[in-house]
Amino acid sequence: MKKRVFTLFIMLSMLCGCSSLKNSSQDFFAMDTFMNISVWANSNTEADTILSNAQKEVNELSNCLSRQVSSSSIAKLNSANGEPVTLDDNAYNALKQAVELAKFTDGAFDPTTAVLSDLWGIGTDSPSVPSDEQINEALTHVGYENIVFLENNGVKLLNGAQIDLGGIGKGYATDLITEGVSTPMLASLGGNIGAYGENPNSDDGLWSIGLADPDNNSSYIASVRIKDLSIVTSGDYERYFEQDGVRYHHIFNPKTGYPAQNELRAVTVIDKNSTCADALTTALFVMGLNTGIEFCKSNNINAVFITKEHKIYTVGSVNLTLAEGADYEIIKSS
Repeated sequence: MKKRVFTLFIMLSMLCGCSSLKNSSQDFFAMDTFMNISVWANSNTEADTILSNAQKEVNELSNCLSRQVSSSSIAKLNSANGEPVTLDDNAYNALKQAVELAKFTDGAFDPTTAVLSDLWGIGTDSPSVPSDEQINEALTHVGYENIVFLENNGVKLLNGAQIDLGGIGKGYATDLITEGVSTPMLASLGGNIGAYGENPNSDDGLWSIGLADPDNNSSYIASVRIKDLSIVTSGDYERYFEQDGVRYHHIFNPKTGYPAQNELRAVTVIDKNSTCADALTTALFVMGLNTGIEFCKSNNINAVFITKEHKIYTVGSVNLTLAEGADYEIIKSS
């Protein structure tokens, strides 16, 4: 079994150099993953304050959005047996965005797959392949249409639906902590990176981010340079288990109840809105290569698709630099 790993790399060569700005950086654990936030400001005090506030917001969101935290309004909603529950503002707003993204992707991303996650147990100490009967029963509870929004932050769930905001939680956190920040900030929240402001240690102000090699996630296969954008990756190598020679990963197809099986190993999305990018990596992986590429073209989405055949397809205004020695081919989708 494979626990969550980093799927993006911050190229360290871009983070060293001379700058008059003061830097404050902190590693911490939240939302079931390792995180780092770095801030540059005119003084150490200012940088420390911005960093402290950002870390506090992430930790608060971790408790607010997690269905595993019994005191969270999401956990209360899941245990309410269909009765209305009043959510706090962030949980309500995040769930609203999740449903909008589910509609946008025609259900390829869906925030009601919690029952599938629990059934398969991927990421736990005892994952297993369920029977067809168990999967079919679980699917009766899956579907964003089962989420009903009421007045004053009220929500109720139909047909035994269960909410899991893990598919957008880190993206929502990235958007929240970078909103209105006027100094350079680099937020690495697991597989989500937000790179905002001018990189103080780069001549052109850009941040260089590496994409992990699905066959060896301790190294990268290509890099992209960005500014004022978020970059998010989902892959079949993040959380999975193997049974009878078959790899079962955590990216579920909400229509079949099984982990999505296609030619893809990973999908990366680059967008100003990290919540959107977070959901889209899941949705595009579920769609598969050809449908995913066409969806991106129709909706002006900047994305990268990495296949099992070691091909890297880019869509939109994505300019990748292949890592030296990487056994991959970059193909620009026109």
